[in-house]
Amino acid sequence: MRKLIFGLMVFHIIFFTACQKVVDLPVTDAEPQLVINAKYDAIKEEVWVKLSKSVGVFSTSDFPEITGASITITDVNGTITPLVDQGDGTYLLENYTPIYDSEYQLKVSVEGEVYEASDELQNVVALDSLVPEFQEQSAFFESGYVVFMHIADPAGSNFYRVIRKINGEYRNKSNDQFLFDDSFTDGNEQRVPIFSEFYQVDDTVQVELISYSEKSFTYFDELGAIANGASSSAAPANPTSYWSNDCLGHFSAFGYDTKTIVIEE
Repeated sequence: MRKLIFGLMVFHIIFFTACQKVVDLPVTDAEPQLVINAKYDAIKEEVWVKLSKSVGVFSTSDFPEITGASITITDVNGTITPLVDQGDGTYLLENYTPIYDSEYQLKVSVEGEVYEASDELQNVVALDSLVPEFQEQSAFFESGYVVFMHIADPAGSNFYRVIRKINGEYRNKSNDQFLFDDSFTDGNEQRVPIFSEFYQVDDTVQVELISYSEKSFTYFDELGAIANGASSSAAPANPTSYWSNDCLGHFSAFGYDTKTIVIEE
């Protein structure tokens, strides 16, 4: 997905008075910014980082990839581990054993600057079961099955994201994003419907329930709102960046539980 960085554009302002007058306001495009997208997938035991530069709103070029950076991750015990440059703007660390309920710090040194971010790796909340329920056709919906997630929500604040794979295909459009927290159900059994679509008999539904920190939850919630045009900003913007030194992107550390069902009559 293109990073959402916008400079001021050329606006044609039309004043509807006795006649129409068009006023052109020529302005410059935004300067490129470093973009650091990074994640620690604790289930895969993999740290992945992508470095690139943003491009202006008028540009038709791809995002420039950045190689030659020095990137390290530091765990709660102070152990520093380097990532390996893959030569295509990505950096990788494999077989990195997680320490749950702890903080990880990522440090990126590139082009004479240092950028740092941290995230809390939460304990994985178990996805107890997936239960399909048939919904009759209505004036608004076709008939089909809705899948309900059953979760034993632990006490304390918990933040979730749901990713679905249907018949082997990930649902990864912006309006497929589903985030929720336990603000009103803290510490209770939860029965959460996934209303994104109705399923039919023989559909295979895989659900990943990601456990996020509040920081990562907020970032992806803002990103989804901007992508879907639901942001309160008058113009498209960028989600809050938690990186130091004025760059874009995010670092998230997370685990998840996965369940799969086949819809049956």
